[in-house]
Amino acid sequence: MCLVVLTAGCGLAGSGGSGAADNQYGHGPKQGGSVVYQPDVVLVSGGSNVIRSVSEDGFTYVIDGDAEGVAGLAPGKIMFATSEALGRVVKVEPAGGDTAVTLASVELTDVVRDGHFKIDQALDLESQTFSPLPDLLGEVVNGAPAGAPPMMPDAAEATGLGSNAFGLSDFRLAVPPMVLAPARGPGPKSVQRKVGDWNVKAYKDSSKLGLTAQHSTAAAGLKVDFDIQLLVRNLRIWGDIRVTNGVVPHPSFRIDGVEGLAITVAAGAAGGLSDNKKAKIEFPIEVKQPIIIGGFPATLKQTFKFLVETAFTAKNGNLSATGQWGLDGPIGYVGSSVLTPTFSVKQSIVQSLRGVSIGVEALVVAAEFRFGFMIGLPVAGAGPFVGVVASVGLTNGSAAGRVGLPLAGPAVKCRGSTLVLTVRAGEGINMSEPLAEAIEMVLKVKIPKEADFLTKEIVNRTVVEPDVPLCRG
Repeated sequence: MCLVVLTAGCGLAGSGGSGAADNQYGHGPKQGGSVVYQPDVVLVSGGSNVIRSVSEDGFTYVIDGDAEGVAGLAPGKIMFATSEALGRVVKVEPAGGDTAVTLASVELTDVVRDGHFKIDQALDLESQTFSPLPDLLGEVVNGAPAGAPPMMPDAAEATGLGSNAFGLSDFRLAVPPMVLAPARGPGPKSVQRKVGDWNVKAYKDSSKLGLTAQHSTAAAGLKVDFDIQLLVRNLRIWGDIRVTNGVVPHPSFRIDGVEGLAITVAAGAAGGLSDNKKAKIEFPIEVKQPIIIGGFPATLKQTFKFLVETAFTAKNGNLSATGQWGLDGPIGYVGSSVLTPTFSVKQSIVQSLRGVSIGVEALVVAAEFRFGFMIGLPVAGAGPFVGVVASVGLTNGSAAGRVGLPLAGPAVKCRGSTLVLTVRAGEGINMSEPLAEAIEMVLKVKIPKEADFLTKEIVNRTVVEPDVPLCRG
């Protein structure tokens, strides 16, 4: 087992690919490199230059049939042509003089038996640009049961962003991800995409990575407009990942330069109960930076996804709020210790909460920002990661005051917010749940689930105004 170190000055020696192609498919592995691979790994020489095309779903690669290593490909083997043309072989078919290889996702330890990877890399958002990934397989859209009563959103439960965040009646959309890939010149600072009834814009610069989404159906319907920003300065990723006999015993992985989070949201429902939505949108934005470490190619990625749930109880209800919070210090883990930043309130979201309705209105917006050292298919990368999950729950009381209580005494209009920030660290396949289900159905292979090494809350606080028993209840 040997030590390989990545620095900002690493070149492409041994990658076997051209610069333009490497931007799309990543670097190729170096034959005879220092990493010890698992016995069923087949290295294909030539890097990105031997990739002729990729299917729209991103799982079938057409490879130069004469490339070294192609003859050894068979179902059950692992093809390693580049950091992204890497996976368990499901099917091999001739394609003219070339070879079409269908791949399933793999984990880091499926590929590497022994190796030691040290990473210390700046992440420059200004030098990145947007480009599309292959279409996701198996979009899933489920509606809530007809006539189901509204359930007040719970920020703590939504924080996990998992399949149980809203129960089995989720409304979920899986859409093609965006990628921020290295560019040869300045690229666009934003990109827009239509997702069902949502208009989504991803944007970035040297100080932030953000997403704006608007939901609007008809004049008499639900309207939601929100903006989420991860505030950054001098982003840098650091990791120490050792693989020993196919096991990652005590990895360390962290991100420096995250300075805070800002959220602005406005929502209204003309129809009240009938307009409520539960939307979990798998819309990862990937900041993709191909790297090569002593002949071993991988990709540094940052992803982002969000979740929204509304609970309007009366017609023509609305609410709006803005909040900003500071985060000071590294985020990640070293062995069994979780690194959590110091939390501070820059702008109180509950003090800015406004809205008018004769009923109680509520809203949850949750987002996950994830940073990872990834190998494998672009839509199903695998490897260690660290993420910040933020969830904000807002409740605005009835303008009618003491609803259901004696009219004597002053009216009380309650408002409150719950903020939950959590650090998650783990490893495994980084993939949306609808996509994982579709792969298992179509390719007939089992997709390993992500496993959290560690989870720790940065903050979990509820603020209620005015602070009286009526509002706290």
